[in-house]
Amino acid sequence: MNLSERLKRCAEKNNLFILEKISKGWSSEIYKAMTKESNLIAIKIEKDKSKRNDMCLKEYENLKKANSVEVGPKVYFLDRENRAIGMELIEGIQLREWLFKEKINKEKLKFFLERLFSQAKKLDDINLSHGQLAKVGKNILVRRNCNNFEPVIIDFEKASSNRKARNTKQLACLLITNKNSKIAKKVREILELKVKN
Repeated sequence: MNLSERLKRCAEKNNLFILEKISKGWSSEIYKAMTKESNLIAIKIEKDKSKRNDMCLKEYENLKKANSVEVGPKVYFLDRENRAIGMELIEGIQLREWLFKEKINKEKLKFFLERLFSQAKKLDDINLSHGQLAKVGKNILVRRNCNNFEPVIIDFEKASSNRKARNTKQLACLLITNKNSKIAKKVREILELKVKN
């Protein structure tokens, strides 16, 4: 079965209506879908030629662990037969885009970072290493919640409990201490921080 056939079967099996493709990566695609109760969810489905064995099972298990400490999108179902998982649809923008396109003051950024580092610490406490938080911030989405911005850590496909979790250290590098990072430079500028030489 190819991806479109598996997606159709997954939708039928879980009483979903597929609305549109919203993202794609090396090994998967993500679709926006609607439940029969008119709730929006995301379906992540493996590409046909994906070489990652049980990618969706791994992400499902990792998300269940993250959800146990209230981190990450809520996971709803695993459809192993069609190599897909259903999860909460996060309406937001990537961290980098938010930092450079929104007008963010010091107070709002401090509130956001406190929430983000709190989530990273929760993952450290259960020894779930995300593994990809030190990159360009693409695995952190920002959604508006009333007058504040909420961080959501996404993409737990490569997360692991078999290596030491250093999520808070990775975030500190991405957001503050890396002298060559445009993201860290922007954060330091807003927070009026200086990094020691």
